Amino acid sequence: MVTEEISVNLGEATPRRLLVNWANEQDAWVRVLTAETILSRKELSDDALSKIYSVFLAEKGLSDLPMPEVPKLELEIVEATDEDSLELAEIREVKGVNALAADQVLAFDSDLTILFGQNGSGKTGYSRILKRISAVRTPEDILPNAHASDGATPPPPSACIEYRQSGEEKTAIWKNEPGLTPFTRISVFDAEAVSLHIDSELGYVFTPAELALFSYVAKGLQGVQQRIAAEVAALKPGTNSLLARFARETTVYPVIETLGATTDLTELSMLATVPEDAETLREGLQSELSALRANTLDALVANAQQSQGDLARLHRVVVAIQSFDAARYESALAELAAAEQRRREAREQLFSPTELLGDPDEEWQKFVVAGDAYRRHLEKVQYPEDGDPCLYCMQELSPAALSLLNRYRTFLDETVLQQVVQTRKALQAARLTIDATELTQALQYSTAQGEVEQTSKWATEAVTLLTNARTTIEETAKERPISNPTMPEKAGSLARDVASLLSVATDTHTKLADDRANAETLLVRKQRELVELEARMELQNSLDAARAYVQRAKRAQQLEKLSRSISSGASKQLTVQSKLASEDLVNKNFEALFIDECRRLRAPKVALSFQGRSGRAERKKAVANYRPSSILSEGEQKVLAIADFLAESRMRGTKAPLVFDDPVTSLDYRRLDEVAARIQQLSERHQVIVLTHNIMFASALISERQNKKLRVKVYEVRDGGAAKGILAPDVEPRFDTPADLAKRVNTKLQTIPRAEPVLQDALIKETYDLIRAWCEAFVEQELLQNVTQRYRANIMMTRLAKIDTTRFDAAVEVIAPLFGRACDRMTGHSHAAEYMSTKPTITDLQEDWEAAKAARAAYIAS
Repeated sequence: MVTEEISVNLGEATPRRLLVNWANEQDAWVRVLTAETILSRKELSDDALSKIYSVFLAEKGLSDLPMPEVPKLELEIVEATDEDSLELAEIREVKGVNALAADQVLAFDSDLTILFGQNGSGKTGYSRILKRISAVRTPEDILPNAHASDGATPPPPSACIEYRQSGEEKTAIWKNEPGLTPFTRISVFDAEAVSLHIDSELGYVFTPAELALFSYVAKGLQGVQQRIAAEVAALKPGTNSLLARFARETTVYPVIETLGATTDLTELSMLATVPEDAETLREGLQSELSALRANTLDALVANAQQSQGDLARLHRVVVAIQSFDAARYESALAELAAAEQRRREAREQLFSPTELLGDPDEEWQKFVVAGDAYRRHLEKVQYPEDGDPCLYCMQELSPAALSLLNRYRTFLDETVLQQVVQTRKALQAARLTIDATELTQALQYSTAQGEVEQTSKWATEAVTLLTNARTTIEETAKERPISNPTMPEKAGSLARDVASLLSVATDTHTKLADDRANAETLLVRKQRELVELEARMELQNSLDAARAYVQRAKRAQQLEKLSRSISSGASKQLTVQSKLASEDLVNKNFEALFIDECRRLRAPKVALSFQGRSGRAERKKAVANYRPSSILSEGEQKVLAIADFLAESRMRGTKAPLVFDDPVTSLDYRRLDEVAARIQQLSERHQVIVLTHNIMFASALISERQNKKLRVKVYEVRDGGAAKGILAPDVEPRFDTPADLAKRVNTKLQTIPRAEPVLQDALIKETYDLIRAWCEAFVEQELLQNVTQRYRANIMMTRLAKIDTTRFDAAVEVIAPLFGRACDRMTGHSHAAEYMSTKPTITDLQEDWEAAKAARAAYIAS
């Protein structure tokens, strides 16, 4: 990439015109990215994207680098001519590619080159080189020889490639890189291309090469956004490490807590300002805090609070004693005694001694009350009456029992019993009742105060009063007369003294509590002043780190905003341009070409639709709303994919090689001929290279060329044992006649004697190649009269009668062993053990050839 000044002249193509126009309306870094993409015609590398990212940062003022001058892109409109052509000349010095032999030279014809060979012969190795240098959409990794036995580390894949660009001879050294300029202009069709066109997951989607530029630019934009995201992630720390240095209650804390892109650096600097004598101020505050923390007010307040509580309790007890009405109690006690007396008298009047089992005491009365309660439960209002049974034993009541029960009811209904109940309630209400715990604690406090020296007499009086009160509580609880009836009067005098003491204690506690509160307030204020001062001093020390944190956050925010603007701006506009390019290149041109290719190849009819998104232009096919792969046969899918590939190839504005790697797999013989005819037509305008293991397809291609008197370069790729990819040139699989091959053998025999000894061995092997082919042509065309042909499926029964059986055996006796010797001695075969140390000589070759000619002459003599 040029960082100082960029000026690009690009060949005319409507998609590129739209792409350049779009780029010229964008930022400078986008123009750089677009120029790099158009020139490389592939996705940009990580290094290229990193350089473009540096231009992006410089343009946005986010780096210290100077902004390079990037002028508008220029598009030079030119016609595609032969001057723009690319043509492969040869591939040689192949190393580290599968098991390919390193000494082979693959020379290409300007029109059509055919490499045919059996599976495992090495043909795939040459195919992978072509795919690798052309940046095919489905590249394959190239592996070294997996069966090497010498244990040496294999060299990395490489080759020397001779080519012609715009008529100029050039050489390139390939070192296994995918997509080697200018070979990225080569188009390759292989089995993987079919799976790309017919895919069970994505349907039939394929992006034309010219429109792929939009996809490459879109991925470049995404690459810049990914670098933005990576830098933003690096700029944003997981946690704010500065926050732990400051106390939460300071004014500095919320500023540091919200530290980010919106932080005002001026405010932050002001917050970090401290007096010049800040250290002295801090020491003074620390000294004051130590003094405040050492005060004894807490203990004094606690003691005052305890005294206040004890006096308050004592005052409550004394007031309760003072409120006790002794006269009321004595009166209630006397009324209860009188009511009890009246109840006894009523009982004696109603019942004789013989009717009572014991003394008419309280238990007797409970028994009578319980029986009447059971009567009411049974709802027997008039009970007892004549004939009623006893409620307990259910025996009929006798007159005496009936009389007794009636007197029970009379006794219960008398008001005397109610008077007893009421007077007892009055007595209970007049009792002296004080909480036992409070009385005990008040007595303990008074006793303790009485033991203190110089204590007023109130404590002694309180002990006496409380002791008497405890006695009075017991007496009233047992309904006895009280022994200290003057106790309430004494309690009144003591209550006044205790109230006076309580008032003093309350005032003391309040004052001490206020003093402590003031000291605590002062302590809190001094602590706050110290913490605030220390926070500002710490901020002053951390100011550089805080500023750097804010600057990183601001940069991250800027980058995120710029990334969003790329998505909403450049990327969105790129998608629009991609759709326009798709309309121009695909909808207007591709559809017509695709229909034409389908017609030529008799491809099945499919619905063609176009779609574009994210800077991508795509085409999609369907058969009645189904994916082609779910409806069409394997052969139909292959033809459909070839039609798509050829339509795209015809849209290229420059001349570049077309490579077909086994294009006719799964095709019947009729479609095979049609594909061969179409490829031959293409070879008249493009350099075409065909690799195939289908000898009938190779034969059909050669036939198409020869019918038009056009040249073709044919290689048989052979397995040489330890080394693969042995190239046997000029061995055509069918159309070499015995006479043609004989001329070539004779030419070799004339050349061999004049060659160097080392070269003679190679020429002898090549001559045996021709003799082997001569044997096959003689047997097929003359012995068997073309009844059956090696590379054709049909048998011509009409020629069966032309076979001369009288001379057949004699010819076979010569030809069969000659063919065996040729197979042992040809270039593409490993030699049998008996030939490893004994090489065929020129004499051996001449003798074999003379025997062959004699056998043929004898057979065709009439």
